[in-house]
Amino acid sequence: MHNTIKSRTGKGLITLACALVLSGVSIMDAFAASGGEIVTAIEKSKILSQGTRVSAAVNGADVFISTYKNAKANDNDCKIEAVLMAKTAMDLAPDQFGRVNVYFYSAFNLNKRKIVSVTAGDVKAFGSGQLSKDQLLSSLGIKDEEVNDPANRLSAYLQQREGARTRKKIESYMTGDTLEVIADFDQDMNERDMKYEALKIAEKTLDTAGAAAKKVKVSFADPVARGNFRQITLDLSQIKSLDSSVSNALMGVQVQAVTNKVDVQSLSAQDGALKDERDSLLQRLKALDKNGVGIGPFLKQFFDIEAMVAQGNDDQAKATAQKLSASLTEQEDRTKTAKEAKPTKAAAPVVENPSTDKPSGKKPNRWATGVAVMDPRDILLDPDKAIKAQEDAFGGKDIADRTPRFANALKLVVDTLQQNGRAQEAVKFQQRLTEMQSRMGRH
Repeated sequence: MHNTIKSRTGKGLITLACALVLSGVSIMDAFAASGGEIVTAIEKSKILSQGTRVSAAVNGADVFISTYKNAKANDNDCKIEAVLMAKTAMDLAPDQFGRVNVYFYSAFNLNKRKIVSVTAGDVKAFGSGQLSKDQLLSSLGIKDEEVNDPANRLSAYLQQREGARTRKKIESYMTGDTLEVIADFDQDMNERDMKYEALKIAEKTLDTAGAAAKKVKVSFADPVARGNFRQITLDLSQIKSLDSSVSNALMGVQVQAVTNKVDVQSLSAQDGALKDERDSLLQRLKALDKNGVGIGPFLKQFFDIEAMVAQGNDDQAKATAQKLSASLTEQEDRTKTAKEAKPTKAAAPVVENPSTDKPSGKKPNRWATGVAVMDPRDILLDPDKAIKAQEDAFGGKDIADRTPRFANALKLVVDTLQQNGRAQEAVKFQQRLTEMQSRMGRH
């Protein structure tokens, strides 16, 4: 007869039974489980209270699971939940994991957490009946730990808030002229947080309710102590007044668009799966960067791969790495072609009258603007030099900027750079083109 344990903070009876006794190699042994798969399995098992955020990472034979401690849970409850999560992870690939480390963060004090480590031996011993529930719980250690790294504390807080926000259940209905809203109460919300959250909810609900609502009553439901609410009622005049006050208070706060250039040459691939492949991709990115090739889109894909590896999504990381490698090969071929090609000599300028010249209405040819030959390879080698050659062909920058046909040259430069992953370099040429079209009344 197999042992059974139940977490009183979870959602139902979970049996540690038959699957705990591993009597052979199952078909699952051939597949490695990722952190994302472990999280999905834990959420489906409903081990934790509804809405509790959980994350997992895999490092060799070790699994690291982070979650939040239930406000009513004692040390034994944490141990039980840790065993259930460890069993769930080990069921995915019985021969893969030897230890599962579970971190229970405090929702009220994010610099504190509890740690429970569960080995495959613990799970097997309990499942085979060698250990009783009490013996299992007494054999497991649980220790309190201070989280001293401010970045880790902030990350834990933001993950908790985001998890609560995405899972938050909100219901609303009209009672006379009052729009009543019921929303889950986050455990770490203080009174100020509730008031601000109520204002944001009231503003959004009034936008959809229209003139029918004169008041908004927001009831925050305690997800732990069911039936307990904290209510805030705001009438229309209060909402408008508070909104105006907040807007005035924030008026002096500036929002700036900032672009931080990444120092590609200083980057290194993190340790973990596909390390050799990721190192190779990064070296290719560095080589392109040294040659002045814009690598923004490629760099984003590389960072995505690093994040996938960190989260244990190795299969997804491998597929994305293969796609990035193919894209880099195409870019490397284009760069090599552009370097080997000899710049074409600009054709003799066509004498025109700037005051009477009109747009031809024809789509600009990829190889010429109708004034001087433009080879995309010249543009990729040095876009500023290519445009300067066009200006000279028109008789100088001032004349070129007043000649509609010069817009074709700018358009060709913009298109060529964008099509070759160098959109950032194209920005200044696009701005010049837009200003030129605006002066001439073209849109």
